[in-house]
Amino acid sequence: MEINNSILNKNINLLSIEDFDLDMSEDLIRLKKIYECLFSDSNTLFFAFRREENLTDKEELKKLKVKILENFENYGEYIVLKELDNARFDSVGRIKINEYTYNFIFDVWKYFYSCTFFIPTENFNFFDYITFQKKNKFHDIGNEKLLINHYANFSCIKGLGGDALIISYRNDFKLPDLTIS
Repeated sequence: MEINNSILNKNINLLSIEDFDLDMSEDLIRLKKIYECLFSDSNTLFFAFRREENLTDKEELKKLKVKILENFENYGEYIVLKELDNARFDSVGRIKINEYTYNFIFDVWKYFYSCTFFIPTENFNFFDYITFQKKNKFHDIGNEKLLINHYANFSCIKGLGGDALIISYRNDFKLPDLTIS
């Protein structure tokens, strides 16, 4: 697992955590520590999803879907905004963070092809987020629009292939120390 810094533009920085494997317990522990640094139990996470992952086994996808929808039903909300078929869709969700959330994020990671999640700022509610996603049609590279409009201070993005976590953040926001040793 390695960490790299880069700049998206003059307002947005990127922190990439790369080359991890969710099937390796050491990597799961490190990622969980990172999430614990970024989120606390008093937070609510907003999510954006795009279609089922095509690298995950079909039987596992079925199990993950049931588990994920149950978690959203018990601890939050999940809404499909656009659906082409069972595997191709755009959706959003929100969930109150609890002791199960970090494992939930790993399930989400395996189930969805594209995934973004963040803590909204105080004046940005879930209805605002739905409107934002409908307007932008999930086209927000690095979540630049989300961050520049101060709807979030940082966001977590599933990297292509699923072996990278990209944290995009405004350059006026200081991320917590994400020591992963």
